[in-house]
Formats: sequence, C-alpha cells, structure tokens
Amino acid sequence: MKKNFLTLFALLAAFPVWAQPDYSGDTLAADFRYLVRQLEETHPDPYTGFGGKVFFHKAAFELEHHLRNLPDTTLTYFCEQTGAFLAHLQDGHTYLSAPGANAREGEARRIPAYLRVIPEGLIMQGVPAGLCSFLGSRLVAVEGCGIDEVLERVAALQACENLYDRYTVFRIHFGEERFMRRLFPQVGDSLHFSLLTPSDSLVSLSLPFLPDAEANAVPKAWCPTSRVVPIGQLAYKFMDADKQVMMINIDQISARENFEYMYEHGWSGYKTQLPAFYRTLGWEMPSDTLQGIGRLPSFSGVFGRMLREMRQHGSSTLIIDLRSNGGGWTGITLPTLYQLYGRRYVETDLSTNFYRLISPLYLEKVNTTLEDFNRSNGADWQLGDYTFSIPAAGGLSGDALCERFVRGCMSSVREELAAQQGEPLYTPRHVYVVTDANTFSAAFHYAFYLWKMGATVVGVPSRQAPNTYMEVTPFRLPRTGLEGSISNSMQVFLPPADRRAKVFWPDLIPAYGDYREARFDNEAEIIFLLKSIGLPGLPG
Repeated sequence: MKKNFLTLFALLAAFPVWAQPDYSGDTLAADFRYLVRQLEETHPDPYTGFGGKVFFHKAAFELEHHLRNLPDTTLTYFCEQTGAFLAHLQDGHTYLSAPGANAREGEARRIPAYLRVIPEGLIMQGVPAGLCSFLGSRLVAVEGCGIDEVLERVAALQACENLYDRYTVFRIHFGEERFMRRLFPQVGDSLHFSLLTPSDSLVSLSLPFLPDAEANAVPKAWCPTSRVVPIGQLAYKFMDADKQVMMINIDQISARENFEYMYEHGWSGYKTQLPAFYRTLGWEMPSDTLQGIGRLPSFSGVFGRMLREMRQHGSSTLIIDLRSNGGGWTGITLPTLYQLYGRRYVETDLSTNFYRLISPLYLEKVNTTLEDFNRSNGADWQLGDYTFSIPAAGGLSGDALCERFVRGCMSSVREELAAQQGEPLYTPRHVYVVTDANTFSAAFHYAFYLWKMGATVVGVPSRQAPNTYMEVTPFRLPRTGLEGSISNSMQVFLPPADRRAKVFWPDLIPAYGDYREARFDNEAEIIFLLKSIGLPGLPG
C-alpha cells in the first residue's frame, strides 16, 4: 500500500505546473474535502480500492495536505491530482470532469499519431502520411517502457475498470504532451515508441510534440473504412441480396423514451442533455422542448419496425452493432428484448444485481424524498442503507409478468408491446452483438442481456467490467464549480471467480491476423463476423 502511494505522488510531483495561478491551495483543499464527504455518503464502497477505510482516509489526508500547501495553482492540476486519487476505485462512473477548454492553460501540444484498441492490444490507426507503411503496427513500448508497465502507470492516474479500460484511456491520451509527461517525467520534445509492423519487424519511431493546430494540419494516412454498414443512430439495413442478414447500428442508448421519462419525472438533466443529443444526431433542436422530445425516434419503435421487416422476409440473422457506444439509459433497451423473445425474456432470471446506496445525492438526482422513495418501493430504508431485497414468496404467472412488464417499461410504443400478448414480435435464428472497447455502461448492459438470452457476442472486450460500480450521480464542487459523477450502486453480473467477471470476453474474437487480412479496416470486426457466418466481407 505504501509503495503504491509513493509511486503515485512521485509521478505527480515530477509533473511541472505550467499554468498561470487560478485557485488558492485552501480553496482546492476545501473542495477536495467536500468530494471525499460525498464519496463516503454516495459511493457503495469507496474503501476497498485503497485497502480499507483507514487507508482511504490516509490517502485523502495526504492529498488534502498536498493541495493546501500548494501555491495558487490551476483547475487542470487539481483535476489531475483528484483523478489519480479516484483511480484507486477502478470505477469508470466516478470522476471529476476537467475544466472546459477556455479554462485550460497554456498551448497544448501533441504528436500527430493515433491508436486503436483491438483484442491483442493497440495498433496504429493514423500516422503522418510519410509513415503509412506503419498503419496497423502493434505498439510494444513507449519511452523505453513495455506496454504492460505503461498501462500500470495509466491506471495510477485515471480510474480503469479492466485491461481494456487501460488500453482505452491510453488511446485517448496517446501523444498528448501533458499526459505523456505525467507518465514519463523525463520525456523530451519528442515521443519515442516501438512498433511491431504487420510484417513482424520491430521498428522505433520518434515524433515531435507540435501545437494542436499544427498537429491537426499534418497530412495523415488512416486505416481504411468500408462504407456499406448502416451509419447513424438506429440506422438498419439488410446486408445481403436475399435479405437474410439484418444489421442495426446503435450509437447511443438514448432516444425519445429516456427524455420523456426525465421530463415526466421532473429530472432537470433533460434541459442540457436534449440539446446535446440533438447535436450528436446533427439535427437542429426545436425551440419547444416537448416538440424536441417528440421528434426523436423511439428506440423500441424503430427496433419493432426492423423486426417486422425481418419477419416479412424470414430473415435468419440479426447483427446489433454496439461499437463505440458509450451508453445512456439501460431501461430503453428492455422492450426490445421483449420484442425479440416475448414471454421467455420476462420469465428469464438474468442474474444481474444492482445494490444501490441511498444517499442525499442520489435522491436529489431522481428528484424525490426519502419518504416518497420508500413509499414507491414499499420499503422502510434510511439514508446509508443499501437496497437489498428478499424475493417475494410465490410468483406471477407468465401472462401477468408480461402485463406488468409492458405496463412499467420505458417505451413510446407500449400499445405495440401489449399487442404481442407475450409472443415475440420476431426471433431470428441467430443474433450477434458486436462490441469494442468503447461499448460501455448501458451499451454493455444491453450486450450482456442479449448474451444471457442466447446471442453471440463478437469483437473486442469492453472496458466495462461486469462486476463493478455503476450509475452516473452528478455532483458539483461548491467553490471551483467543477462537476463530476459518483457511482451509487454496485453491479454484480457474474460470480467473482468467473473468468469474465472483470473482462467480458466475447464468444468470437478476431485475431491480429484477421485485422491484417481486412487491411486494418475500421469495420474489421464486421468483416470478420460476416466471413464467420459465410457472407463475403465488405469491400474496401
């Protein structure tokens, strides 16, 4: 335990504060103390990652003391130090967001190169144009450190739930001078790294740090991207002339249903999330909020239309693409499971457990009081209690379960679900779910639930662990105004000894050779899957 903290603070101390002064040490220490208090009230287990409650408080004391004795410093530095403290939780839903771009100091620099996560590690996805022969090369070392050591350092600076979360965090920050200097305090004006090329040659490269604008302007070579998959939120299409293989692309677990829910339950989050969602869709947001919600596609409405088309053609295979889907609202996916499997879904015990800690921050999030929360759940919980429950004696019949599910589910087409009367809308013979490292949170839930119902998962393991902390619970620091999230529940999907409890390994995993054969196409996982089921691969 002592060694870990010495290493952490050595890394932080080695990193220079480049910024102009922003906040006093007393102010930052007070906000950090407030965050620690919120963690203890809200997080289901803030202690284990530190080795126990005493060591949690010891680490908090040391960081608070460090902050209080700083000269005036920046919000960026404060976020980095706090992020390193939170890294011990190994929790992707507990974080402090960095200040906005206009609040960051200095001129950022980076190298003009970009990575991609595949099952076997990290490969070059974008390089300066003169280095195109290195596209697809595997990253094996940075600044003389092997990739395993690099990933250990990454996990000391930012919360990572598993190996693929470490890969993802490093991919996101690869080449950013500020982050690289935190990992490698002695780095110079260039970043040195080693690659194993597609022809298995070991090469070393050095690229200079450039101001962001210059790095963006450098001509680059990129791995190719096939353009025959459906593109856009909830876009779907048949992948073959015989209309036997349907593919749907789901970019976000967000649609009309979750905004209706937030609006109807008085959650204020929709006021900022709705315009942001419109921006991701590339649509213009109407001035009227209700009109804006009504214009959005219904998650289960679109899914139902797709299944009816498949039923019309007797389609055998459905591919659900959840790559690069960072999540959203798990509840809006459940009606699609009913559409696919009907009564079998509502009668199946998925063995997925969420143990929520009741806290003031959680009750504020869901816009309720403890009294109303207890009334709606038929319980007598107190603040600080976990929502453990005992299964009720007896059980409802299949029809009653279906009726209850339809009545309470999060869907804008509830009447269509009721008309199913427990029968599937359509169940294809094969369901495949394609994931990558960025399939996270609610998107991971959807993939896992489909897998429990018999679907085959294909692609790259998710950075989301099946057994982990869960749920975004927003907070705001009173003095700096920085915002973030604290998990308010413990998620347990698999027995702790299960080999998938921390890394959910897909059923079909493409090897490096499959990526090389696909010319490192960004649709390589789809090419691999189509080849596996006997369809020709996508054109380049």
